[in-house]
Amino acid sequence: MKDGKINLGIIGLGPRGVYFGGDTFRNMGYFNLVCVCDISQESLDDAMKKFGDEVTGYTDVDEFLKHPDLDAVVVATSDKTHAEVATKVLAAKKHLYLEKPMAQTIEDCDRIVNAWYGSDTVMMVGLELRYCSLMKDVKKIVERGDIGNIKIATVVDNVSVGGNYYFHSERKKKEYIKSLILEKGTHSIDLANWIMDASPVKVYCSGGLDVFGGWESDDKYCRDCDKDCPYQRTKQDFYMDYGTRVKRVMADKCVYSVECEVSDNSLVIVDYDNGARMSYMECHFTPEYTREFMFVGDKGKLTAFYDNEQNFKIMVWKRHEAEPVYYYPEKQTGGHGGGDDAIIEAFAQHVLNNEVGMYGIKGARDSAVIAIAAAESEASGMPVFIPESKAMEGVAR
Repeated sequence: MKDGKINLGIIGLGPRGVYFGGDTFRNMGYFNLVCVCDISQESLDDAMKKFGDEVTGYTDVDEFLKHPDLDAVVVATSDKTHAEVATKVLAAKKHLYLEKPMAQTIEDCDRIVNAWYGSDTVMMVGLELRYCSLMKDVKKIVERGDIGNIKIATVVDNVSVGGNYYFHSERKKKEYIKSLILEKGTHSIDLANWIMDASPVKVYCSGGLDVFGGWESDDKYCRDCDKDCPYQRTKQDFYMDYGTRVKRVMADKCVYSVECEVSDNSLVIVDYDNGARMSYMECHFTPEYTREFMFVGDKGKLTAFYDNEQNFKIMVWKRHEAEPVYYYPEKQTGGHGGGDDAIIEAFAQHVLNNEVGMYGIKGARDSAVIAIAAAESEASGMPVFIPESKAMEGVAR
């Protein structure tokens, strides 16, 4: 540490690494950004123009981890590399903030957990929506017993930005992200698991690619197209859903190309170890960009509405009562409904106070496991049973 601040490094210099890891972390006031790493020299050069000469750049992870006095690392690499990179960070005994999803296989999730033991570090996965005011209030209401024991839940991800976010780039391919439930849905699935305080035992999924993909050539680009298309991407900047303007050339392959593979809509049913059940819907061609939650317990029902503009609303309706009660959680600063700032604050405080531990890791694994099992179920048409994990014994949700 230097001057009471945590010396931070970033591995993975895509938009999330540069603008969340680089800007949001630094703006919180707890971190000195000392080094960054990307295997792409072009990505590294672009990032170094932004960060300046006071930051050291690397294209080799092992050399990066040898940087003098490096304390903590944000890993924002592609999903399929999370386990490889995260285990190296932990082996080097650096505090780890790992972007979601935790990993693309159950085995890799457990590899990361097992690598943490003996590292004497703080480890967190970037499931920041737990930290927004809406979900913190929902958790309090459920914990105080207003709706009793939750028996059934419904979660909906309305993703109006799906076309622009995922189907222009390599994220349209299963080999890159496995599924959009894993890439996108793990946020909302984690929230459901956390609110219900339960882990999955069985998952079934049905999905399809019904709007995107189709007939266009693999080598068709927006830049060369004269069609009037709502998904046309011609600018060299792009606004992320957390308000950040990405000033770099973005992928602009046609969203209707034949190489699109991942489902653009999915329905998932989850059975939990406490007897509760959840249905999850993810759709990437809705007109709105929101999250909707419904939890029904043996004493009442709770609904919650989320959007990035923080028009938060909670309804609680107890059984045998004539009228529901409404709550309007306060707005917070920062992206993802204030969750970005709040999770960074939590990570920083754990590191500064030497509170070694895995925070939210059981929940991160459970959300990834549901998505991984959902992809398997969609492919086979059969439910998938979730095996117990010795790696997670005694690990807090």
